[in-house]
Amino acid sequence: MRKIINITIFAIAGLAALLVVLFGFGFNQEAKDKFFTTTEVKANNPQMLTDLANATVETLPAFVTKYEDDLTQRNAELKKEKLQCNIFYTFIYNMEEIVDKETFETFKSNFQEYAKSMFASADNKDALVNGFNKVKNYSDFQSYYTKLKADYNVVRQNYLINASAVKAEMSILKQAGDINAAISVTKKQFDLNELQKSVKTYKSESVQFNLTMNLFYLLFFVTFGAMIIFLLWGVIGNIKSNMGLLAGVGLLVLLLILGYLFSTSELSPSAIKMQLDSGNVKWIGAGLFTFYCTFFGTIAAIIISIVLNAIKKAK
Repeated sequence: MRKIINITIFAIAGLAALLVVLFGFGFNQEAKDKFFTTTEVKANNPQMLTDLANATVETLPAFVTKYEDDLTQRNAELKKEKLQCNIFYTFIYNMEEIVDKETFETFKSNFQEYAKSMFASADNKDALVNGFNKVKNYSDFQSYYTKLKADYNVVRQNYLINASAVKAEMSILKQAGDINAAISVTKKQFDLNELQKSVKTYKSESVQFNLTMNLFYLLFFVTFGAMIIFLLWGVIGNIKSNMGLLAGVGLLVLLLILGYLFSTSELSPSAIKMQLDSGNVKWIGAGLFTFYCTFFGTIAAIIISIVLNAIKKAK
């Protein structure tokens, strides 16, 4: 029974890993970039892909002009948004020098003069100034600073999402613009057809990608669930003879603790875009650390077992 369960668990885990590997090697880097660009545009501005799919050689100039004007305006808005993000970041960065009561009092005494230049171009100048003015002492500063960093992450997250969306749409527009700039009508028609086909293909492949990832997660949790059931079944059946299983559970817990301790809580641009906080990032890192150690440790144990058995038989 134990062998059957082991084989089932390893088969499911192997299939899950194989799905991810096969999907990953199905694209070269250029294809991956175009795939994720199309997926991004589909999520944020599906009308652009619809207009491109309906474009002809005759209507392509109008398509290019329309989205050039739109993206010019959005780029201007994005620059303003970046400026506000940079002001916010600089304010938080400068407050890192506040480490005790003395540095707080020094910063507080110079704040009004500092704010005049720091927030000269800030849209939310009054909110930032009034917010800090309400902090009366150093003991209140830590909670204020923590909340301010959380507010900054929201601002930065919105900027990164908008910047990524604009970048993706600019990539599609550039491809359409290059086609439109061609002199030969025949070449225009051919290249436009190829672009439309590729966009249509990547749109359908995004669905396949989501299905693949969902299947991977399903297989992962089925594998994890099977391991838990097997452990409980074995332990309940005979506790004394299954101390090794209990040791395995203890090892998993230890790996999870080590993973949590060693994982970073720093928010990357991707984490911010996915609306994760530092706690989420730590637990994700802990989970990945535990999964990789368990997976590769199991593979290593199987290989070592096979080698040792082969050596025994050879003797």
